[in-house]
Amino acid sequence: MSAAVVVMGIGIALVLALLGATLAMAVFRIVRGPTILDRMIGSDMVLTTVLVVIAAAMVIRQDLAGIPVLVVIAATSVFATIAVARAVTPSSDPSDEGTDATTPERRQEGS
Repeated sequence: MSAAVVVMGIGIALVLALLGATLAMAVFRIVRGPTILDRMIGSDMVLTTVLVVIAAAMVIRQDLAGIPVLVVIAATSVFATIAVARAVTPSSDPSDEGTDATTPERRQEGS
């Protein structure tokens, strides 16, 4: 076995270990919360990690068949982030005094 193959194997193992640690931390962030924004950050980290794993597999296999999957996952991540950002952003309506809850973490006044 040549030295290049050994170095490549060690490099792949190191990258997979780091991606696994990233995925574990992202899932911890999703489970722990405490707000919807924390969970969205964790979700974005999970989707980004999945994108990197698929892209790394494509590089190793020298195959471009996974590009449509990467595009769909990236679009899903972007649209989910936009949806959550719109849901938690206060209303721009001047008559809205901000008394209505925009996130589940906020308590209604008087309840």
